[in-house]
Amino acid sequence: MMELPTYPFVRPDELDRARSAPHPVIVVGGGLSGLTMALDLVRRGQRVTLLDDDNTVGVRGLASRGMVWAQRTLDIFDRLDVADVIVAKGVRWNVGRVLCRDAAVASFTLQAQPDMRHNGFVNLQQYYLEAFLVEALQREPLAELRWLNRVDAIDSPADGGPVTLRVHTPEGDYRTQAEWVIACDGANSPLRQALGLRPEVYDRNEDRWIIIDVVLRGTSWPEERWTWLDAGSNHGRAVWRHKMADDTWRLDFQLRPDEDAQAACTPQAMRQRVWDLLGEQVDFDIAWHGVWAYRHECLPGLRHGRVLFAGDSAHLVAPFGARGGNGGIQDADNLGWKLALVLQGRASDTLLDSYSAERKHAALENIRQARRSSRFVHPGPAESARMWRDAIIALAPRHDVPARMINTGRLCMPAIYPPSPLAHPASPHAGRALPNVVLDRRAQRSLHQLLGPWFTALVFGDPVPDIPEPAADDALLRRVTVGAHCDAEGREALRRQLGVEMNGEVWLIRPDQHVMAAVDAAASGQAGAALPDWIAAALYPCAHPASPDAHSPSNAGAHAHAPVAAAA
Repeated sequence: MMELPTYPFVRPDELDRARSAPHPVIVVGGGLSGLTMALDLVRRGQRVTLLDDDNTVGVRGLASRGMVWAQRTLDIFDRLDVADVIVAKGVRWNVGRVLCRDAAVASFTLQAQPDMRHNGFVNLQQYYLEAFLVEALQREPLAELRWLNRVDAIDSPADGGPVTLRVHTPEGDYRTQAEWVIACDGANSPLRQALGLRPEVYDRNEDRWIIIDVVLRGTSWPEERWTWLDAGSNHGRAVWRHKMADDTWRLDFQLRPDEDAQAACTPQAMRQRVWDLLGEQVDFDIAWHGVWAYRHECLPGLRHGRVLFAGDSAHLVAPFGARGGNGGIQDADNLGWKLALVLQGRASDTLLDSYSAERKHAALENIRQARRSSRFVHPGPAESARMWRDAIIALAPRHDVPARMINTGRLCMPAIYPPSPLAHPASPHAGRALPNVVLDRRAQRSLHQLLGPWFTALVFGDPVPDIPEPAADDALLRRVTVGAHCDAEGREALRRQLGVEMNGEVWLIRPDQHVMAAVDAAASGQAGAALPDWIAAALYPCAHPASPDAHSPSNAGAHAHAPVAAAA
């Protein structure tokens, strides 16, 4: 089992002398969202200072917290060059089983996805992910990690000037400024409270749960996810079982409404709860435990002047379907490239408004999905909801359709962003995350490896002789002919996953690997010349008003040298 690292306190320069210029970016909070955000920015050439009030990862006492990491998250970590170590340490699972009142109801097998660079989900304790991210940041000269630096106050001027922070350290307090502050300081965000921002509450559930992470001794269980609904051993409440690294298993028990949480956390009570579920012959150690409850909430806007909110400080969602930590990582993925372009002077800061719009849209979708799962797991006093759920459970062992309707947590999928200059409404794939399809298994090449650091035009065709593909890393737009990089099996995988042929179709991909526009082969020749204008319209939306007829492929050539805010 991992021993949590301790990071040294380094005396900040501001304790000895005033800083002459603001930091470009300060990230407040060294959890999953903050560390991912910092790594994304430094990999894009931006200097970042991260402040954290602790000097380790996770939560003291080895709280594993998040543990299920989605395919989309692994793709993001691939781009940040930390996916391999996460996959190597983590546990893959493919089978899930559901029991109700201790009788088997349904089982499912996650669809094998051999076409993809990362096949399915990986289970791994959150503190491992955070430690891997810290190690990556420690190798980056543009990253400054300040441990035991607690932000006590913030002043964000209405005139758009630099943000001032007051920071407490073991050796005294100091003030510092930043052009931009990213608040990743958790569910009870002090920065959010200091700015007087209140999230909109969508659900405040009174249900409580106790996590008991156990390490087995002399026993092995199948590497499967098990869910008990109305478990007899748990007073008719739900239970989950997942495997993590180090032969550690997450057991999550729903508490009774009248149950005393403190009494439930005594060593004997926890052991008895595990034995009641699994049998007294099971020998185990308790690695960690904790009681939690959930609420669903989201800030009205994720941008407040020069302060941007990400992760739990921006939105909270129940863990049904693994939407919390994965959502925070995807916040960083959405914001990093936009803020980097603003810092470089290559985009207007109005681009950051799209971060707020897109990630709030994703957060609300996560909340909707999690609420559906929570109502199925425990319908509460509503008789109609319980009757509906019980009817599904009764039919599930004999019929496929009700078996598929069992909802103990729909595992999270990447957000589909709403129509905008960054997700053109005339394109059927716009707003979706680009699947990381394997193009050439022997060469270990996948689709995302063809993407540049900024925007990429993927031409689904065969290479044209004597026409070089620009590959300058500082160019906003890179064009890549996909046919030059895939074998026959890869072409078939692209046909299955994207529905594309090698006929000249063009997809414009954003820096966060989401599709900005897709242009069919018939219009691709004309639209190709307009791609820089579409990008300019997205980066400077106020300076590039949408043309009323820019949505039609037939007009792509006509607007090749005019601002275009929607794709062909």
